[in-house]
Amino acid sequence: MLLAAPGKECMEGLFASIVEGSHDAIISKDLTETITSWNKGAERMFGYTVEEAVGKPISIILNPERANEMPAILERLKRGERVEHYETVRRTKEGRQVDVALTISPIYNAAGRIVGSSKIIRDITQRRQSEEALAKQARRVVRGQANLQQFAYIALHDLKEILRTLVACTEILLRGPKKKLNSEERELFAHVVTAAKRITHMVTDLLPYVRTLDEDLPAESSRASDLIDWALDNLRFAIRSSGAEVAYEPHEMPVLRCNRLALVQLFENLIGNSIKHCGSRRPRILISAERQDGHWRFSVSDNGIGIDAGDQERIFTLFERLSQQECPGEGLGLTLCRSIVRAHGGEIWVKSDPGKGSTFTFTLCESSC
Repeated sequence: MLLAAPGKECMEGLFASIVEGSHDAIISKDLTETITSWNKGAERMFGYTVEEAVGKPISIILNPERANEMPAILERLKRGERVEHYETVRRTKEGRQVDVALTISPIYNAAGRIVGSSKIIRDITQRRQSEEALAKQARRVVRGQANLQQFAYIALHDLKEILRTLVACTEILLRGPKKKLNSEERELFAHVVTAAKRITHMVTDLLPYVRTLDEDLPAESSRASDLIDWALDNLRFAIRSSGAEVAYEPHEMPVLRCNRLALVQLFENLIGNSIKHCGSRRPRILISAERQDGHWRFSVSDNGIGIDAGDQERIFTLFERLSQQECPGEGLGLTLCRSIVRAHGGEIWVKSDPGKGSTFTFTLCESSC
């Protein structure tokens, strides 16, 4: 059995029911800016009934402060253009402001001439309020982070000076005549000096970490091979005393757009960790780089004691140390590494087999290189 296509009257009735059932305001007007149709959605949104709106100028819902936007929209409609998702503000019968998104289309007569326009108006007030709330919260977080960072940096710097004074005064006492201090007192003062120096080292390590909390690190173009050589030069005593072998292919290393001091510290920390955690073996360290999926991927591999699977994420946490008795330090190095890498748009992780060595891998976003 063949089904007949719906007739014109049926289609018009279907269209009318869709318009009336829409939650959006659907309005039409002629070239004199007079409203010619007004659906239930428009009644709900603006508070005017059909009788109150039809035949009235469209200006009844316009915001006087946005009057200057209308000429440009009208010019586009006269050219037969459709205006889509135009966000603005309209006014209700009670004078309340409504954030809306407009889609406006020209209306043609049978001769193909533009005789008016139709508007689909969506209330986006709730979305705007949510966006503003999120933006306000983001601004509050940014201000709080900036203030906290500044406070932390100042506090750490001042603490470092206080500790320096404490160490100096205590060492003067220890250098004094032995009869003024008994052995127990000298031992206690020696503990004070040791503790103060340890805290000073901790503060020294924390200062660059706090600086890297700012994602806008100054950047410049640098050869990765130069940065690695710089880090190796800083580690020359540790390399010499441990007999470490550090290998990389200079021609494989890219030119990076980065903060040079931060990247040197990154390589220095990773290479230094490999040297410290070599156990009884002679450290052998291999550094490599490759371009992958829009970023540079670096690896620092060693033949050290390795890291248990359950600890491979924890080592990047502030003040976490897994072998406090074997190696000096305050557990800040890898936290600093993660902070530096993230400030350059990347991520860092480790893969390791206990007793067989570790490979630290980090990425740098190509847009920051």
